[in-house]
Amino acid sequence: MPFTHYPKLAANIIAAWVQPAPSDKDPFLNLPRFSDLNRFDKPLEPGQGVVAYQDGQNFTRFYGTIASDQPLEVTFCFSNEETDPEGCWVTDDNVHRLHYDGEALRQLYFPDKQGASGKYFVMIYGRWLRIEVKNVGAAPTKMLRVFVRASVF
Repeated sequence: MPFTHYPKLAANIIAAWVQPAPSDKDPFLNLPRFSDLNRFDKPLEPGQGVVAYQDGQNFTRFYGTIASDQPLEVTFCFSNEETDPEGCWVTDDNVHRLHYDGEALRQLYFPDKQGASGKYFVMIYGRWLRIEVKNVGAAPTKMLRVFVRASVF
């Protein structure tokens, strides 16, 4: 099914960090196995971040929600490069080596200001997308919900 102007499908989630993770026994967002999508590995310690990369060319906008028990910094950066610093074409193995110099959004999330800081909307600025979620709080995360959705319109 193609993406629509107001996509409501789980298929348009390109990244998610969910702690505690839902069980694969029960459906979550209409997915047979949420663990295939969930990038959460372990609680984020203070100052620790996680990064995901995505081919941004197929999408024009990225949006989603943030929720956590700790303050977070969420950053969306773009790159327009086609090769890494050694001239090799971009692959899953070298996408992290590109220059992500087009910062589209740096958002601080505060647990006590969920309504004001718990959602975002980013327009595309490049070929490759780098998403970073960093714990800027004083304790490890006990609850984390970051969803990144993409749409072509």
